[in-house]
Amino acid sequence: MPFETKQIEPGITVVTIAGTLVLGRRDLDLLEATVRNLLEQDQKNIVFDLAALNYADSSGMGVLISCFTQIKNSGGALRLVGTTPRIQKLFRLARVDDLLSAYSTVAKATGG
Repeated sequence: MPFETKQIEPGITVVTIAGTLVLGRRDLDLLEATVRNLLEQDQKNIVFDLAALNYADSSGMGVLISCFTQIKNSGGALRLVGTTPRIQKLFRLARVDDLLSAYSTVAKATGG
């Protein structure tokens, strides 16, 4: 799962996630570590751009919820953009669609 981070404003970072979030991939740990590092750098408002995310299994969903919890506990906010219908369905099935705020664009997610 390749991903990249980009600070768009002070305190706001976009993490672009592509591919799959599945069990057995080292990238799941790397995503959590990236979020921890961003929080340590006082980047507390994080947007996950999921437009290129094709699939997430229960482990991938668990990592997203873990990231959400870390960010919320630090006083920040996690917002999602670019969720495809397939990913939206996975969120509904996992009953996390009410927890994770989804927006149509990064600008809307960041209030810009």
